[in-house]
Amino acid sequence: MISRRALLPVLLAVHVTVARGASQATLTPEEQLAGFKLPPGFEVNLFASEADGVVNPIQIRWDERGRLWVAGSKVYPQLKPGEEPNDEIVILEDTNGDGRADKSTVFADGLMMPMGLEVAPGPGHACYVGEGTKVWLLTDTDGDGRADRREIVLRGFGTGDNHQNINSFRWSPAGELMFSQGLHGFSRVETPWGLTTLDQAGLWRYRPREQRLDAFYGGDNQPLNPWGWVFMRWGEPIVVAGNSGGFHFPAPEMIRGWQGGRRDSVWLKQRGRKTTNPEIIESAHFPDEWQGLMLACGFINNSVWTLQIERDGAGVKIADHATLPPVIQSRHGTFRPVDVKLGPDGALYVADWFDAIIGHYQVSFRHPDRDKTRGRIWRITAKDRPLLTPPKIAGASLPELFELLRARDRWPREQARRVLFGGDTAQVTRELLRWCERLAPAAPDREFALTQALGVFAAHETPAPAVLTQVLDAKTPEARAVGLATMARWDEKLPAGFDVTGRLKRAAVDPDSRVRLAAIVAAGNLPRLASAEVIALAAGQPRDRFIELALRAAVAVLKPLWQPALAGEVPGWRPEWTASVQELDRPRPTPPGRAVAITKGTPIVPVVGQLRATPFSRGTIAAEVLARGDAGNGARVFRRPELGCIGCHRVGDEGGEIGPRLDSVGSAQPLESLIGKVLEPQGQLVEGYETHQITTRSGELFIGIVVAGNESELTLRDAGGVERVVPRAAIVKRELIGSLMPAGLVDALSPEDRRDLFAYLTQLGKVK
Repeated sequence: MISRRALLPVLLAVHVTVARGASQATLTPEEQLAGFKLPPGFEVNLFASEADGVVNPIQIRWDERGRLWVAGSKVYPQLKPGEEPNDEIVILEDTNGDGRADKSTVFADGLMMPMGLEVAPGPGHACYVGEGTKVWLLTDTDGDGRADRREIVLRGFGTGDNHQNINSFRWSPAGELMFSQGLHGFSRVETPWGLTTLDQAGLWRYRPREQRLDAFYGGDNQPLNPWGWVFMRWGEPIVVAGNSGGFHFPAPEMIRGWQGGRRDSVWLKQRGRKTTNPEIIESAHFPDEWQGLMLACGFINNSVWTLQIERDGAGVKIADHATLPPVIQSRHGTFRPVDVKLGPDGALYVADWFDAIIGHYQVSFRHPDRDKTRGRIWRITAKDRPLLTPPKIAGASLPELFELLRARDRWPREQARRVLFGGDTAQVTRELLRWCERLAPAAPDREFALTQALGVFAAHETPAPAVLTQVLDAKTPEARAVGLATMARWDEKLPAGFDVTGRLKRAAVDPDSRVRLAAIVAAGNLPRLASAEVIALAAGQPRDRFIELALRAAVAVLKPLWQPALAGEVPGWRPEWTASVQELDRPRPTPPGRAVAITKGTPIVPVVGQLRATPFSRGTIAAEVLARGDAGNGARVFRRPELGCIGCHRVGDEGGEIGPRLDSVGSAQPLESLIGKVLEPQGQLVEGYETHQITTRSGELFIGIVVAGNESELTLRDAGGVERVVPRAAIVKRELIGSLMPAGLVDALSPEDRRDLFAYLTQLGKVK
């Protein structure tokens, strides 16, 4: 029997652990401010907080008047019984220019977890909002700052898991609303063009004037939870993966009807860092060495990463900057940056979710440390550098707006473009055509200006053949690539003599790989036999992984057109084209008529050990870790062969790929939750690392995690790291059997080694 005297120190230790978590969770803005680290020459101030109505901000967007729109959620991750949702869209204003919001207006309330926000085209009196199954258009019709009209624009999006609902809205340079959904979303959305389907993780593109919705990616593939778009200066897209931290270059797969397989991140050394909603620095307020860099929100690591975007053949690759540190980091685990955007003054604004606990797989929905009352917006400025004076955009004339399309700074260019997207089509396109005609032939930015104008014409779904011709004939490869995408978009509206196919054929052998990639994607989106000729021509040119992927996608989509030609049923087909398309064709097994249901099976590893993950044991170990933990010894314990940790989990450049990366595990979840996860792995499964046991018709048994999948097949990775592709039609039984990690791994450790192991794990990913 344990005496009360003996139990007292343990209870006090547990109290200390909880108290430390609570003190982080209740930081005032002033206390949080003291914990920030910034590069030399930069400073940060509070722009807005919960005192201004900012609670767990998810996404921020500016309008042309310099107002910051904020979508937040007080109810995430789940409503309490009897609770009514009342999440809000709040508009913040800095009316006196001191860098601090002094006016806050609730534009819309009564929402439930709005995870997508974008200010609508035209004057800033409306916004698109992604909420669960729906995309709303919320409009203030009487000018009082509140939405009084709510229209459902699209509905039918999947809501299998609320943190993977449609999210991260952003306008493309061509007036397309881009957004994403996660792994557990199964969407069926009706539009005037028919039913658009997207199963699991994927990307959406919506063209408002056409009401056309296109879906890309899909399946059990990375990125499992895409969360954030950014467009490079010439419009090339980059997508962020909130689950894995990867960055993806989606251009090769943006072909209607293509659902690919596995894809690789273009971030060279992501090291398990998870990110959301990036921004690219184009602001004269920032020093020269920061121009063109990408900043991504490291919500797990309490940091905003500073990254370089470099050309990699037809695509891009991303790496940590060689010399510049993260633009902001925090020693406090409650700093959770989830969105970052340049503002009208050229400064950088960071949306801080502010919570010691993130996600909902790691800890209970009802965990008392979840913060549902706070949120901050931080403003980062460069010392001794002048802030920018925003140009007049609200109420500006059309010629003034056109000139801003040429701006070097991102904020005025994006705002002018968005306002023009919403203008009167006849007037905007008529005057824009005149503006293009008057551009000085020798102007160094002429081709860039023409591509920006082309995006406005595209947003209005109004072809401008003369401007398109100039862009297609541009000297700059990026401009020619933009022209090819626009030409495919306008294919049916262009004059009969425009010779779309001829231009695509010439582009297919362009000396620049970016142009060839654009030609392949354009041809893949034009379902006719001539497009297969374009693909065959491009296939004969030098390839890289981006072009290879686009070629395979286009060949698969166009197969119903070129396959009859191989049988001699189509005149004019050349033998060399046959060889090219056959080489690129990757036939897949026929998808099953009905997928096998996934059932819950029994784990094949020990479920419990001697130590159980009770609140008492977790609190006791946590108290020891905080009081006497030795992370250095813990690192050595972690690498002991008999534990097998390093064989399954990767840290830095070391380790296996069977379990999740652990680079950021310490900053991702509270210490007590981490301890519980190790003691009883089956209690808290990590998304994407659930073990599947599959039985085939021939009696074969496969066990592993799903690393890729589409409608026809799954790719499993077993405990030895071996990958196998299994046709879905061959599967007769599919069971979820939990985690491959057995309980009891740390039972044999001494109390000191066990303590130090957790001391090592809990510091991984934290700001030093």
